[in-house]
Amino acid sequence: MKIHTEHLEGRFGKPMANLSFSIMQHYIHGAQKRGIGMMHTARSFAAYRKVFYQNRPRSVVMNQLQGKRIVDVGCGYTPYADDSMFRAAYEAGVEFYGIDPLICTDIRFSLKDRMLARATGGSGHFKVGPAGIDKAIGTTAQNLPFDDQSIDEILCSYLLFVWIEDEATLADIFEEFRRVLKPGGVAKIYPLYEWQNNQFTHKRLIRALQSFDIEQRFILGGPISRVMSSMLTLMTKR
Repeated sequence: MKIHTEHLEGRFGKPMANLSFSIMQHYIHGAQKRGIGMMHTARSFAAYRKVFYQNRPRSVVMNQLQGKRIVDVGCGYTPYADDSMFRAAYEAGVEFYGIDPLICTDIRFSLKDRMLARATGGSGHFKVGPAGIDKAIGTTAQNLPFDDQSIDEILCSYLLFVWIEDEATLADIFEEFRRVLKPGGVAKIYPLYEWQNNQFTHKRLIRALQSFDIEQRFILGGPISRVMSSMLTLMTKR
């Protein structure tokens, strides 16, 4: 059966996104109660293309990004994975950075890491110390090592509003996004429910968000892509 995506988005997309995000959030809250701080995955470039670049072919995406500076915040193990956007960008000569505090640690890939990568759509094949690893930086989203107004795109997959929900922390992060993004630069955040479901009370977070024009697109997921049906949030700096 062929599904017309525009029709699905208009009638069922937002409710589907809200439900799937709610189920995922319930699962993560349960994991956090069991002491799991965060799950570090290595999602594939195919998943990134589907979510962030409207499923365009690899060559089209890389041509589109030539001359730009892109930052993947909360990149997990993707700089070490052979099928990641980090590796694809390096091979195409695109200036692409991975940001994650785990990069500071002594990297050793266990069977659990490989299985989690495969479960989330990656190959599970890692290499310690691959070419271009100098652009994988061990820091947090609140402390990005870039000059003011120097970044064209920020990608954020399964981090903000997923594992990080504290409003004070979100305020720090969006203030930092505002600082490093060029005017017209965009932060792409996935997954999320409808933006109107957010009821923020933290004044600094509200002020930071006022610096962005916010748009959402429905992403239809599926078992093949290992992508959940949810909303992609595009935050364009004014």
